[in-house]
Amino acid sequence: MHDGERKRQTAEDPVHQRDDMDGGGGNGGSGGWVERREGPSTKLIVAGVLVLLLVVFLLQNAETTKIRFLFLDGTYPLWSLLVVGAALGFAAGWLVSAARGRRRLQRRAQDDR
Repeated sequence: MHDGERKRQTAEDPVHQRDDMDGGGGNGGSGGWVERREGPSTKLIVAGVLVLLLVVFLLQNAETTKIRFLFLDGTYPLWSLLVVGAALGFAAGWLVSAARGRRRLQRRAQDDR
């Protein structure tokens, strides 16, 4: 099927199953219209484009740079420092998000009492 094409579902069509989530079969129990999309999802396409842009960015910043931080004295490729910085930023954001989620769950548990 092409993107946006719809197909009527029938009991004889084993590839397309009926959507019985509401118990009535959708439109009055006569089978429903369900849009089936094939191919990569929008999220997958966006993630691929972002990875491609990241690779291009890293390849364009291949020169070396000198760094002095605590015990890290030396010359390193700029792309490696960018990757380490991005990973540390991601980890910090994930930790903050996890802490906020835990606090939110604790507040909901207290409110339910």
